[in-house]
Amino acid sequence: MNQSPARVLVVDDELPIRLTMSDLLRRRGYDVQIAASGEEALDIIFQRPFDLLLLDLKLPQMSGIEVAQRAFERQPDVAVIILTGHGSLDSAIEGMHLGVFDYLLKTSSPQEVLARVTAAIQKQQEQRNQKRLLQTLHTVVNELHGAPEAQAAPTNNNDQWIGVGNLQISMWRQTARLGEQILNLTPTEFRMLGCLAQQAGQVMSYQQLLRCAQGYEAESIEAAELVKPHIYHLRQKIEPDSANPRYILTVRGTGYVLTTGAEKE
Repeated sequence: MNQSPARVLVVDDELPIRLTMSDLLRRRGYDVQIAASGEEALDIIFQRPFDLLLLDLKLPQMSGIEVAQRAFERQPDVAVIILTGHGSLDSAIEGMHLGVFDYLLKTSSPQEVLARVTAAIQKQQEQRNQKRLLQTLHTVVNELHGAPEAQAAPTNNNDQWIGVGNLQISMWRQTARLGEQILNLTPTEFRMLGCLAQQAGQVMSYQQLLRCAQGYEAESIEAAELVKPHIYHLRQKIEPDSANPRYILTVRGTGYVLTTGAEKE
């Protein structure tokens, strides 16, 4: 059976951009709709689900970041790419902590646009498939053992819990907790924490962390600017004092290292 084409919503107040992007994506086989404003985009999003939103950062009345926030409330697993001009790159980076997959300059080549769209949709579909698989496995295990729906986290190797001090990260369950507290992380924050946890005690450069969490290659300076907002928000959520971090330590000019927290005691 043929798989339905991925659904993409292109949102930009500039008609040439809307038409160029939508035509490019349709020729690649995507099911594409367009919107000229944030309000129109939300009306469409509330009528049907999408796999990817391609959002202009600077829309009239409502910014692309605000549209992304509202869209995540409606559909938490939708992939989002922000379109930006050269002058608004810093603002786009600041918004990536929300869980936005990537940003693209409006001057990007068609090949680059298609490459990033493909990567975003593949990442989103992998996460959906993993979530469905986990739900199926949990149902089967519960039926086999006659166990209630809610259970303590299993301790077998398949569950892949990684312990770093008081932090516990399950790549299998896509869950992180600090002590007994479940952490409310965005998908990007979780991926970054997971990458650091898998290399706990070892320094990860900005480029390594960006590649691991986002599948994106960038020069060191650009990678640092993309990673820093996510680390800032991670620290807000896991550090007793985010101004004096115990877990995620900065290696100046290089990157970050995740520790047990004992070093600061």
